Amino acid sequence: MVVSVSRFDSWPIARQWAVGLWSVVTLGYCLSRGIPFDRASQLLIIISAALAFSVGTTTRAGRIFADWIPFFALLYGYDYSRGAADSLGFPIRVKELYNIEISLFGWLTDGKSPTNYLQHALYNPAHIAWWESLVALMYCSHFVVPWTIVGVLYVRNRTRWAMFARRIITMSLAALVTYIVVPAAPPWYAAKVGLGDPVVRAATRGWSNLGLPIAHQIISLGQGVVNQVAALPSLHAGTTVTISLFFWPRVRNIVRVGLVAYMSFMTFTLVFGGEHYLFDAVLGAVYAVIVEIGCRLWERRKLRPEIVGAGHQLHGKHKAD
Repeated sequence: MVVSVSRFDSWPIARQWAVGLWSVVTLGYCLSRGIPFDRASQLLIIISAALAFSVGTTTRAGRIFADWIPFFALLYGYDYSRGAADSLGFPIRVKELYNIEISLFGWLTDGKSPTNYLQHALYNPAHIAWWESLVALMYCSHFVVPWTIVGVLYVRNRTRWAMFARRIITMSLAALVTYIVVPAAPPWYAAKVGLGDPVVRAATRGWSNLGLPIAHQIISLGQGVVNQVAALPSLHAGTTVTISLFFWPRVRNIVRVGLVAYMSFMTFTLVFGGEHYLFDAVLGAVYAVIVEIGCRLWERRKLRPEIVGAGHQLHGKHKAD
């Protein structure tokens, strides 16, 4: 992005007002309507932020729209293709995934699936524990964190924005191909056909402890396009690993500890909540590693080494005050 992100008090007055107004409007929207999870609202917030931060620079509005519209068009295409992927005639893998889960991890969980084991130990239908609010936040962070990152990177460093967006899109497309070829049932689906003990979809019930106007959005998100058998690989897990691998060489050790905790807690959330098998999460991590390696190799061949290594910043020129 061709804007400066120096100290706020050094910005032109017009940019200070524009960013301040954007911040107030966005905060008011989130407090009154809930955190936006739909693509349209996210696109509006990100583009309006980019426009606000570009005030007083040589950045043209047309450049911002040209950068973002194709990106979100690809994501919209992914959403709707993912929803239709289970209607192309490939057999749904239900028992196969359950058997793989037991074979790989049953020795750690008394012969049960990890989901059954965790829900037997931790789930209480009569009481929502305080930590389940953290589970709900973690589960839903998948719909916010990646797009917050792409928005911030666009304002701060357009080269790194392109690198991160490349990984997110590649990861999504790789997962989509797998959803089409290998439709796979999650634990809650398998339990409905008698595989293992009953499974409750518990990933989002912690919202009731928070009192935020968001739970209904989560439940209704993707209605009409959702694919109930797009479990393999876990895109939730794969995205957290993608984020962690991208930032790993760029952050201090204390932040790396946080990244490990982020990946671990997301995996716990998915398995405990009945949304994914542990095998799904592991495969999502494998996809992320392959995507990261592939992107790094491509960038080393196609981009200048100093850009790949340092994330060359592309700040634009300021207009004369």
